[in-house]
Amino acid sequence: MTHSSLHASYQATPYPSRPVPLSHPDHLYVVGRLHGLTPAVVTGASVLELGCGEGGNLLPMAATLPGGHFLGIDLAERQVGLARAAAQAAHLDNIEFRAGDALTLASSLAQAADGQGFDYIILHGLYSWVPLDVQAALLPLCRRLLADNGMIYISYNTYPGWHARGLVRELMLRAGVTAASQAERAAMARAALDDLIPAYAQTGDGYATLLAEEKTRVDKMEDGFLLHDLLEVENHPVYVDDFLARAGAAGLQFISEANVAASREENFSPEARRQLAAIDQPVAREQRIDFVLNRSFRQTVLCADGATVQRRIAPGWLHDLYLASPVRPMGPDPKGAPGEAFFATPDGGRMGMTAPSAIAALNHLALIWPDFMTFEALAETVGDRAIVAQLVIDLYPRNWLDLLPRAPVFAASPGPRPMVTALARWQIQQGEQVTDLRHRSVTISDIFTRQLLPLMDGQMDQGALMAALDGFETRDPALAANAEPTVLLDAVLQQLATRCLLVQ
Repeated sequence: MTHSSLHASYQATPYPSRPVPLSHPDHLYVVGRLHGLTPAVVTGASVLELGCGEGGNLLPMAATLPGGHFLGIDLAERQVGLARAAAQAAHLDNIEFRAGDALTLASSLAQAADGQGFDYIILHGLYSWVPLDVQAALLPLCRRLLADNGMIYISYNTYPGWHARGLVRELMLRAGVTAASQAERAAMARAALDDLIPAYAQTGDGYATLLAEEKTRVDKMEDGFLLHDLLEVENHPVYVDDFLARAGAAGLQFISEANVAASREENFSPEARRQLAAIDQPVAREQRIDFVLNRSFRQTVLCADGATVQRRIAPGWLHDLYLASPVRPMGPDPKGAPGEAFFATPDGGRMGMTAPSAIAALNHLALIWPDFMTFEALAETVGDRAIVAQLVIDLYPRNWLDLLPRAPVFAASPGPRPMVTALARWQIQQGEQVTDLRHRSVTISDIFTRQLLPLMDGQMDQGALMAALDGFETRDPALAANAEPTVLLDAVLQQLATRCLLVQ
């Protein structure tokens, strides 16, 4: 595909722009810190996103990091125009968007940087979806743009998982070759997969399972995701050992997957753990994991090759972090050990704890969820710094505990003048998707909340918000079911707090 045809594809059908939580500087800082690095303080960080689209990932970062500096680059002028309009509507003056070829624009940045690189660089949905010559230039360019202690988040398609996925892609690509529009192309591709599944005579074998899994995945995709993630002509998966060899040649090294749990051996079967324990080299170990998981997609974090990356979490690195945990107390089990308490985990499992300090720590975090507290405060509360450190070391790599490098910016309960960000107030007027203060996409479909959010600029107290209810539409079932407006307002505000949408 030529540069002009790729440009035309994204102009015609914009790639849906959403927040990517694992790419947020807050998260990248934590990943770096847990590997013994000293990343840039996020509150004043400089952040570059290549392939930023409409700014759905970068804009919420700028909104919650007013002291940071953000630059987004995208090939499609249409998407950049939308991103600029959103930044203006949200009153964000710490962010800039530029339209054009990423390599050309980023190269000019590198020449003008004069040694002052970016603290965090983000490439989401870009590396695998560009021509091979562009792909080859991206990692060396990112190294030139990276600050000495900077970090790179990069997502890409991987083998071996994409070998099977590629079969379905080829079917759908061929089905849409005669389409007159992108919408027709997506419809023809979906129909081809729908037709193939009943036509395949076997049931329960590997191919039938693959087709069923891919149909489930495709059915959940918006057309924009389907056309660009799966059906874009430029789609070049790579084995992770080849990718990391390219990174090494560019002066970069592997830190971790952005989801630290993705590569932690305790999350695998006993036999997989035995095999992985015998592999000393991180690159070879990651490649073995991809074969074990049949992985098709990675979100990798890189840094400059001069840094010393540690593979074991040291307790001393944790003391400046903020902690939260979504686990829920279940109480004792008659079949458990004496003094053992059980907790429900977010993945539907449960874990047991016998150490009283660990039980107390998790109970306390459950009480304040979704709020965070400092490591030091929790250690003082339970009287045991060592056990709190061990909880972090054990639970964070399983996604059973959350970490932040700074105090959360969301309010755990509604205040006298409830407020959401200017960006969220603008987003809710465009559709049902808003970004919460944990950098996650939240769907708000009920009419009452959709009318309430634009009013929540921090200037109106709850009495003024109550008075505004008279002008709201009343066709929402929630309004009809609840005759007491004050109760409904309180419930909605509390829900917004629980969903991390209210500003401190």
